[in-house]
Amino acid sequence: MTEMIYQKIVELIQANADHLTKRLMRDILSREETRSYKTLPEKEVYWRVFDVYSRLDSWLSKDKKKGEIKQHYTKLGAQSYNEDIPLSDLVMMLLLIKRHLWIFVMENQFFSSSFELSQALELNNKVVLFFDRVIYFAVMGYEEEMRKSLKKAG
Repeated sequence: MTEMIYQKIVELIQANADHLTKRLMRDILSREETRSYKTLPEKEVYWRVFDVYSRLDSWLSKDKKKGEIKQHYTKLGAQSYNEDIPLSDLVMMLLLIKRHLWIFVMENQFFSSSFELSQALELNNKVVLFFDRVIYFAVMGYEEEMRKSLKKAG
């Protein structure tokens, strides 16, 4: 039964990834806490957000391994460092992606029973784990790139 709820949420994400991404972009580009993303082309910000949603989908579908997530998000952290995106802005962007996803899921109220809602909350724990790993690996990549940069300068 839990798999059905997962599948419903995965389908909701897939069907609405573009809408979710555009909605979130407005928030990212208007917040003081993520102001550095205004220095990037909007298309780049769009693809970064869309990419997280697409990887979340495959994580929930069990198509991605932890090592793949680590590799991808340490690379994102390094890229963000090289683009002069402050670490706090990167972390806030990832937190906003998570927040907007659950706001959207709850707005759609597609749970027909309290059992389905409790299953969705169980799924929420998996989503939180995904984002915890994403943030941790992005910070690792950022810090590694910062260490490399300091060694070159020193």
